[in-house]
Amino acid sequence: MYHFVDCMSKTELNDVKHLLTLNHLSFDDNVTQTVGIYDGEVMVATGSLDSNVIKMIAVDPSHQGENLTALILSHLMSILNDRGIQKYFLFTTQKSKAFFLNYNFSLIYENETIVMLENKFDTIIERLTRLKSTLTLNRGTTAAIVMNCNPVTLGHLYLIEKCSTQNDNVLIFLVEENKSVFPYPVRLELLQKSTKHLKNVHILPSTPYIISTATFPTYFLKETSERSYAYMDLDISIFNKYFIPIFSIDFRYVGSEPLDPATNAYNETMKKILRDKLVIIERLRNKENVVSASLIRKFAVEKKYDMIKLYTPAPTYKFLKSKKGKALFHHE
Repeated sequence: MYHFVDCMSKTELNDVKHLLTLNHLSFDDNVTQTVGIYDGEVMVATGSLDSNVIKMIAVDPSHQGENLTALILSHLMSILNDRGIQKYFLFTTQKSKAFFLNYNFSLIYENETIVMLENKFDTIIERLTRLKSTLTLNRGTTAAIVMNCNPVTLGHLYLIEKCSTQNDNVLIFLVEENKSVFPYPVRLELLQKSTKHLKNVHILPSTPYIISTATFPTYFLKETSERSYAYMDLDISIFNKYFIPIFSIDFRYVGSEPLDPATNAYNETMKKILRDKLVIIERLRNKENVVSASLIRKFAVEKKYDMIKLYTPAPTYKFLKSKKGKALFHHE
C-alpha cells in the first residue's frame, strides 16, 4: 500500500537522492519541502517544493505506468493550494514535458537542461501585459535595467542617470525576491527617493519571471556552475522572449562587473542572447574602490557611516543612520 512521507531524515533524503539518480536527475538543496511515496519500505516516487516552484519529480523506473507522477504532482499542488498559493511553476526535463503539458501547465521556456512550465492562472503574458498597461511612456527609445539595489548606491544612480540621458524612457525592474538584506519595500522606497529627479524613469516590480526563486535560484547563492549557467540562460531568455516585445524595450543596460564572477558570467550570457540590445556601462569608481552594494553592507556592519556617505545617495545614507537601518545589521 502506498503512503506519503515528508522527507526530513537523512535516510529519507538518501532515498530521494537515489531515486533522482535512477532518473538521471541531480538533487537540489534549494527546497522548502520534499515528499516521497513509499511502497512499504521502498520509496517509489518523490517531488519537492521551493516556495511556489515544483521540482525534482521522479518515479522509480520499475514502478512507471502506475500513475505515480500524477499522484505526487497532485499531492504537491494540494499543499500549495492549502497554503493559498494560486500561482506556481514547475521544472522538468524534455522527456517529461509532454506529460505536464497535458496536466494544465503551459511552457514558458526550455533549454537543453531545463524546461520551465507554469500553471495557467495569471500567465506570464497576462501579468506583463497588465503591468505594461500601468505605464504612460514618451515616444522614442525605451531602455530597461534589472536591479536588486541591496541597497541603492551611487553606482546604481550613475547607471540609471546614464540610461536616462541616453533614452526617452527607462524601466527599472526591481528584484522582488526577498532574499536580500534590505527588504523589497525598503529597496523600493530608497530607489524612488534616489531617482525622483529623473522624470523618465519608471520603477516596476521584477515579477516572478526575472531573478527569482523560479527563474534563477542560483543567483542568490552567487555560484558559477553548470547548473547556474543553465539558469542564467533561462532568466535572460525569458526577458528576451517576453519582456522585450511586451514593453517594446530597445536596450537593456548593465554595469560592468570587475569584482563578482557570478555577475560577470551573467553579463557574458546576456551578450550572447541580447547582442546589440545590451549596453554595458563602465562601473563607477570612488577613490580606490568600485562602488558596490556589498561594500556598503560591509561598511554598515563596521559602522563606517562616514564611508557610507561617500558611496550612497542621501536617502540610503539617512536610512542606514536610522534606527530601522541599523537594526538590519546590529541587534542591540
